[in-house]
Amino acid sequence: MDYEHKNREAWEGESQTAQMDMEAITVLSVKPLREPCVITIPNKLRTLQDQVGGMIEAVYPFEDPVAIILNEEGKLNGSMPNRGLYDSSGNLYDVIAGTFLIVGLSEEDFCSLSEELSAKYMEKYKIPERMAFINGRIRMLPVTDSRKPRDKTSQNQTSGKRSRTDEAR
Repeated sequence: MDYEHKNREAWEGESQTAQMDMEAITVLSVKPLREPCVITIPNKLRTLQDQVGGMIEAVYPFEDPVAIILNEEGKLNGSMPNRGLYDSSGNLYDVIAGTFLIVGLSEEDFCSLSEELSAKYMEKYKIPERMAFINGRIRMLPVTDSRKPRDKTSQNQTSGKRSRTDEAR
């Protein structure tokens, strides 16, 4: 009977671990030069690694119960600089390279972001940044979306070009 009891405990423990691995979490995905997006993924190590493109590292730069999951070798493997991390005075102190995730924290594991935290960090990272060296210092500059189509009249006015229809008049 003792053997049966131990097997049952082992089976129940495996079942709980399998359930935890299959649990989906809602996180914020932040890719270089793009606005963040909310995604739902399985709470599994392999999935987190796939999302950031390599071995994961968790950093905790905020007082909120959130973590940034990033590729621990992102700066070494040539990943594109993505967003800056700033201290309370607004000074840049680090740059995240490559895609990163913002996840919630529970007592023992990563968990879904609350809607409030998701909205807060969506707004915080809404504007993509590009790294630049200015006067010997690294800076992260906001990137505006120049791909948005403008209407033809504003294009002609700003470029100073006249169209054939204008010339015919």
